[in-house]
Amino acid sequence: MSSTPFTILTGFLGSGKTTLLNRLLRDPRMQQTAVLVNEVGDIGLDHRLIESVANDIVLLESGCVCCSVRDDLPAALASLLSRRRARAVPEFGRIVLETSGIAVPGPIVQLVLGDDELAAQLRIEGIVAVVDAWLGLDSLERHMECAEQVAMADTLVLSKLDLAPRARVASLLGRLQRLNGTAPLFFSDGRDLNPVELFAATELQTRSAAPAVSHRGEHHAEHAQRFTTFALCWDAPVEWCEFEAWLEGLLIARGGDILRLKGLLHVAGRDAPVVVQGVQHTMYPPRDLPAWPGASPRTELSFVTRDFSRTAALRSLVPFFGPR
Repeated sequence: MSSTPFTILTGFLGSGKTTLLNRLLRDPRMQQTAVLVNEVGDIGLDHRLIESVANDIVLLESGCVCCSVRDDLPAALASLLSRRRARAVPEFGRIVLETSGIAVPGPIVQLVLGDDELAAQLRIEGIVAVVDAWLGLDSLERHMECAEQVAMADTLVLSKLDLAPRARVASLLGRLQRLNGTAPLFFSDGRDLNPVELFAATELQTRSAAPAVSHRGEHHAEHAQRFTTFALCWDAPVEWCEFEAWLEGLLIARGGDILRLKGLLHVAGRDAPVVVQGVQHTMYPPRDLPAWPGASPRTELSFVTRDFSRTAALRSLVPFFGPR
């Protein structure tokens, strides 16, 4: 059986995650979706629940399976997948996890990829972060969790546009561009919000590479000057074993400060690029692309970090590849 797409829906407290999820689930194209809500207490969806499948799993009127995750996410995922195999729950082809408002995605990715059984059954489709157009600027400035959610996201969704004046929205868009300029942006109240396009854009970000980050150096976001985006690029091919050793060592040593790393790798002996991606201490399984996307073979790695500079990244490369 092919792996099941797993999407993490994050966003700071009150940003509108549940509202967005409710809207997406009303779309017929979202049938056969399993929804996990990582909140304390009752399931945080306002759908009318029409059928109890088990004590912790309900069937929404959209036909989607929904359950609440309180403590042990790997156990909840394993149970859900096991019940699907036993046909104890309706068939589903995608899992969406709605996180709590103060959760950051990195540890969730680590939990999934660090569990061999789950990693074999799930494919992390990406991270979607919801940002409040009215309160987003304040949240990014005051709460590190909000900034990390945005920095790690593959896709951003802007909510509550009807409450925010244009000048405030423009300022927020500028901040988002500086913090994560590679993520596609959607608007939650747009009439044409299409869940297929939303999830397709998210997966595209994880599978294709080369984020459009300036290669001339590094840029510090305004959030306490602690967040940095930069890129490392070079033309010469690398030996996969050497690169893997460097990346794994870097994520072990400084993973707490590397919120996101992704890009295309020019590997010796291969005609097409390899997509590499890491979140904090965890490295995603590498993926092969069929061809280079309109460019000559070249390694391009994009970083979003906290208290970790481009200079430090270059210094870590020297023992493996020499100066760049």
